[in-house]
Amino acid sequence: MLTVPVISVFKVLADENRSKMVWLLGEKEQTVGELEQALGLSQSSTSQHLKILTQNGLVSFRKHGNFRIYALKKEALRAAMSFFDSLWDKGLDRLKQNLEKNE
Repeated sequence: MLTVPVISVFKVLADENRSKMVWLLGEKEQTVGELEQALGLSQSSTSQHLKILTQNGLVSFRKHGNFRIYALKKEALRAAMSFFDSLWDKGLDRLKQNLEKNE
């Protein structure tokens, strides 16, 4: 069963630009300007996507002078990953049971 936090992660990542931001932030911390340039988005659009990612606990930021440095909160993605891991585990368990029945 999907929990509400996992569902919200999937909803947030359903947007292509936010998924790309998560990918980029998984590689290294970045400023709004760096993300803006990498994705070809406007500053306001980039900031809006970052706001949604931050509100949903996927991204954090720290201030460095006049800049905000954004970072991926990997632990927030672990819940979504564990959902897929559980599907994999269930599938392997079913395969094992079927193989044992056929022995």
